[in-house]
Amino acid sequence: MSPTILVLGATGYSGLAFIQVALSQPNPPTLTLFVRSRSKLPADIEKQTRVVEGSLTDTDALSKAMEGVDVVVSLLGALAHTAKPIADAFPGILSTMRAKGVKRIFALSTPSFSPDPAEAFSLGRSIFGLMPKIVVPQGNAEMVAIAEAVSAADDLDWTVFRVPHLTEEAADLPVAAGLLGPDFKGGFNLSRASQALWILKEIEERQWVKKAPMLGNC
Repeated sequence: MSPTILVLGATGYSGLAFIQVALSQPNPPTLTLFVRSRSKLPADIEKQTRVVEGSLTDTDALSKAMEGVDVVVSLLGALAHTAKPIADAFPGILSTMRAKGVKRIFALSTPSFSPDPAEAFSLGRSIFGLMPKIVVPQGNAEMVAIAEAVSAADDLDWTVFRVPHLTEEAADLPVAAGLLGPDFKGGFNLSRASQALWILKEIEERQWVKKAPMLGNC
């Protein structure tokens, strides 16, 4: 049976790509979209999904959105902010998941985050992880904070997927997933559509539960 997925960040580029790819599947999942304003959604998407409006700190709206949900997919990106408002909302998101009995969560993050000691001194991590620190330091800090909050939730089945430069290329580009190091086969780009297909596949296969793979097209 297809899962019911709650999408956070549904109106962003990655969120919209995920929705379009998910709905195009032969046996599409049921989607709930949690958005600040439904007016930002294309009309055709709104007709095919359940939409709940609210802010990330609105626990009542989050609780409503998580009714009947099997998986949370967070495609939230960092804001141009001196604080970390999205990362700061994650403890509440995770608490709501627990209250509603939702165990599985995917969270988008940056190559700068790494919970695995095997990556500590790898050249791959240095190359992939340094660029966001230089180009978008505040955004990178928030994405690392999101990953830290999610990966600390030992009672949940989390996957933090780390991404390089995101593109609008095709969904059928192959995706490499793994630790950064000499054996990582991914490149410096990842199409949002292929990212969506990887998430949908991982929901079924569960190869990266409680892990933080780096993704990249190869």
